[in-house]
Amino acid sequence: MPLRPPSSGGAEAPLDPRPVWAGSAAAVIALVAVLTALRLWAAGTVGLAADEAYYWLWAKNLSWGYLDHPPMVAVLIRASIAVSGDTEFGIRWLSVLLGAAASLGVWRLVWRLTDDRAAAIAAAGLVQGTLFLGAGAMLVTPDTPLVLFWTLALLALVEVWRTGRGFWWLAAGLSVGLAFVSKYTAVFLGLGIVLWLLWVPEMRRWFASLWPYAGGALCLAVMAPVIAWNLTEGGASLTKQFGRAVPQAFDPRFVPEFVAGQAALLTPLIGLTVLWGLWAVTRRTLAGRAAGETLIAATTLPLVAYLVWYGLFDRVQGNWTACLLPASIAAAVLGGKAWPAIGWMRAGLRFSMRWGLVLGVVLGVVVIGHAAFRIMPLAIDPTGQLHGWRATAAAIEKEAAARGAATIGTVSYTSTAHLRFYGSGNVPVVQLGERLRYAMEPPPDIVALRSRPILVAVENRREAEALAALRRTFGSVQRAGSVERHWVPRLWRTSYVDTLALFLVAEPLRAGFPDIGAQ
Repeated sequence: MPLRPPSSGGAEAPLDPRPVWAGSAAAVIALVAVLTALRLWAAGTVGLAADEAYYWLWAKNLSWGYLDHPPMVAVLIRASIAVSGDTEFGIRWLSVLLGAAASLGVWRLVWRLTDDRAAAIAAAGLVQGTLFLGAGAMLVTPDTPLVLFWTLALLALVEVWRTGRGFWWLAAGLSVGLAFVSKYTAVFLGLGIVLWLLWVPEMRRWFASLWPYAGGALCLAVMAPVIAWNLTEGGASLTKQFGRAVPQAFDPRFVPEFVAGQAALLTPLIGLTVLWGLWAVTRRTLAGRAAGETLIAATTLPLVAYLVWYGLFDRVQGNWTACLLPASIAAAVLGGKAWPAIGWMRAGLRFSMRWGLVLGVVLGVVVIGHAAFRIMPLAIDPTGQLHGWRATAAAIEKEAAARGAATIGTVSYTSTAHLRFYGSGNVPVVQLGERLRYAMEPPPDIVALRSRPILVAVENRREAEALAALRRTFGSVQRAGSVERHWVPRLWRTSYVDTLALFLVAEPLRAGFPDIGAQ
């Protein structure tokens, strides 16, 4: 069957202007190569974020599910460390390469949507100018495989439209299933596909074909082990994630915070082109029901609408929209083929398209540079969590040995993960609560926990709450000093980052595991 003519190319003007540094395939390939080399260097230089160390624990104990997320990020890290070992670089290198591959996916998506190779090349460059990739690709999170499989699903769906060949539904179903195994946000992708079929007249014929249902069955088969794990664990992970959908106290201040966060992660100029592009594809979706634009709108706007609604009640994490990045960049390029007629708006958007990539790359390099060298005098510095843990873990282990403690206890998964990764492993590190987080591991030595002292390390922001919980759980609770965590000193800042208070506890008051969360 011949290709269907795209609704976004041909008759429309070409993308003008093209982004600086993305005017040719050679320029984009060179840009991606340089940025990938920089991110690989940073991956081996910068310490692990708490969540990365936590996912590393998962990778060491593979399961069909975990309390916080499905297992794909653990599988990704397991594959990565199988090649390069249990190091920062070993954990991250595969994620960095997937960040580079995002350009290939976006290039293919835009090309098949528009038949405009120049627009596709521009999109391949623009995606690298966002902080989602500029700094985010250096880290490994559940969003890493989610973006991969979300993009593959979009590519398969475009082929369904362009070729009319039903077997592409199998690829789409497999990709959506793997996206769900990466992060539960993939349910919005499934919703978007249904909306696409319902809204576009030429796509409705697929309801009479067996191919979409076969793809759906394949999707469910891939999802089944994760759902089964949740059922055996009382719905733990699904309840934790989808429980967020229940509204709490009305607090609309989180909406502008969400918008500002997206502007920062997309970078301001690229963010403006994305905003215009989403408006443009939505307008075309409503007016003409064009298949290409509707696919972008239907797989993007439902999640955006939900997050805006959620922001009326609670904080929205910026990375929750990472899966929308390929479609958002595609929308930006589609919008760039039909700028608004209003003069100042047109000029501003053209400037943003022209220089957005340059600004984004510069911002990404600055963020990576700060994470490695602490080049900015930030009063609240989120990159501080990446540093100083190896020396901190060694100091806590030394204190445990001096006080005869057989176990290092913690009160949060973040310190547990960091102390396990950066510690020697000679002294077990056990979180004294939230044990479902560690259901994939062999249980800790209960005899040692009950018969020997435990040295508990507590971040200073949790100290008061943790001390009260320890006193409810143990008959003996003694302060045992503290350990400071340090980073590189700078003229405007000392090396100090944080303090972990130490408590020596013994004589559990209840039978079994000394769970400080039990009442």
